[in-house]
Amino acid sequence: MKQLIVVLSKMINKKIIFILSIFVVLLIACFFYENKYVDKIYPGVSIGGVNIGGKTLLEAEEIINKELDRLNQAGIIFRYEDKDLTIFPIISSPDGAVVDILISFDVEETLNKAILVGRSGNILNNTIEKIKPIFGKKNNITLITNVNDKKISNYLKESFSVFDSQDAYYYFDEYNNLLIQSGKDGKAIEYDDSLIVLKNNLENLDFSDISLAGDDDYPQISADDCLEAKSDLEGILILAPVKLKYLKKEWIINKKDLLGMIAISKEGDSLIFNLDEIKIREYIKKNISLEIDQASSLPKFVFNDDVIQNFEPGKEGRKLDINLTVKLLANLIEDPFNELVLTVNALPFSENEGVSDYGIKEIMSKYSLGFVGSTVARTENIKNGSNSLNGLLLKPGEEFSMLKALGEINEENGYQKEAVIIGDSIYYEYGGGLCHISTTLFRTVLGAGLPVTMRQNHSYNMPYYQPPGTDATIYEPAPDFKFINDTGNYILIQSEVVDQELYIELWGDSDGRTIERTDPVVYNIVKPLPTKYIKTYTLNSGDIKCTYTPYDGADAYFDYIVTYPNGTIKEKRFKSHYVPRQGVCLVGI
Repeated sequence: MKQLIVVLSKMINKKIIFILSIFVVLLIACFFYENKYVDKIYPGVSIGGVNIGGKTLLEAEEIINKELDRLNQAGIIFRYEDKDLTIFPIISSPDGAVVDILISFDVEETLNKAILVGRSGNILNNTIEKIKPIFGKKNNITLITNVNDKKISNYLKESFSVFDSQDAYYYFDEYNNLLIQSGKDGKAIEYDDSLIVLKNNLENLDFSDISLAGDDDYPQISADDCLEAKSDLEGILILAPVKLKYLKKEWIINKKDLLGMIAISKEGDSLIFNLDEIKIREYIKKNISLEIDQASSLPKFVFNDDVIQNFEPGKEGRKLDINLTVKLLANLIEDPFNELVLTVNALPFSENEGVSDYGIKEIMSKYSLGFVGSTVARTENIKNGSNSLNGLLLKPGEEFSMLKALGEINEENGYQKEAVIIGDSIYYEYGGGLCHISTTLFRTVLGAGLPVTMRQNHSYNMPYYQPPGTDATIYEPAPDFKFINDTGNYILIQSEVVDQELYIELWGDSDGRTIERTDPVVYNIVKPLPTKYIKTYTLNSGDIKCTYTPYDGADAYFDYIVTYPNGTIKEKRFKSHYVPRQGVCLVGI
């Protein structure tokens, strides 16, 4: 019996030692495993099927950005029957300024989620996530994606409108005769379904072509319907002309204008005519409000030789009450009138203190940036934007907004349009060149040691803004360029254009802070794809119009250190990622 106990005791001890040995080995393995991936993403983690396991956040960011660079150059192709349209995430002008952002990605937040895989705080979940790759399973993270469904849908609808069915409609000929155009059969394309597919694909880094689906569609309103209801419509059109007045200005809504505001619907076998508020609003904005609206302006002056000159007090602005105007016109059928005095509201401005209270003593910082070779539109926009900045005064503690300072980017405020390409067509958008102003001011602000609260680099690394990483883009309504006057004194902005060179100065009272900036570090240079040639009917046969210049993609950063008189040090790293841009030329067919 004693011998049996001894044998069992030895066996138990061996098992305990074996188990303890395994446990120690596992602890050592876990220690080395955790130590190896202490600042890395655990193995088996992927984003949209792209493996980023074992990578640092910076390495993973480079991998994902390379995938997105492909998308930014090639775009996503939507196709229906024999027609297709390529949608690019970024729509830009020829000089690379952003005109529209249709698709964007939050790579940084997605990677933050990726590195938390296996680090959730729940031991069981962490263990499962870590051992899944052993059994061939991955922890896949979807890329955080923002899709501007409305704008993409609008581009798709416009491009594929050739397939739409068309209701019969009324129109005036050149002799002001009211005529009827017959309708046509077409296709009802499922745009909403395609946008769901688009977002799902992008979240998984799938840039495949998307085929649109559509069913036969027929007009709801026929020529016979229009003919039967023609006298009813003529009874409404006799309400024109309608006169709109503001001070000494007058605008006349004639029968053709009124017809353009009427929406036609069908109830049973009868046509119903109503004045459409959306159409009325478009007419008012295009024809009237541009002539009435005037932005308020802040006080401005020029500071020369310690003397304030050319002081201009702030001015009150005005704005047409569009909502009230639309409401009254939409009710014209039920409550007819021949004349309407427009309601215009005043826009207040910030009150300014006495000129002697500003305490401006010296130039804090200045910078100049040339724009030789710019188009006429770009040059005029830079001059116009420079005038908007010149003489602006920032109060102590005030946050400056570039978009606010420039005002609405439209014809009324003196801005001109430049060409952009969407699909096989040329469109024209406002504001090319304004990023030249924000970039110049950004560099001036850095020289003054002021804290930058909002800054976004351009999508493309353009020759205007070398060295890379030191530019600042703006696009209405965002991104903006913002900084804070934290000097405790007023700051005056002076800006002027001389011989295609933009000069900006910041005047104030320096508090003795010192500024250090490292040279930009540029890496991950990516060559663009070969130039793309797109066939179009908008040019004469054989004509070629190259509107997009190719640019290399790259990453860049620099460090910005400000030391205040009290010894406080503030450091900030400005990072930039530039996507490669493929050259694009249109070829007339």
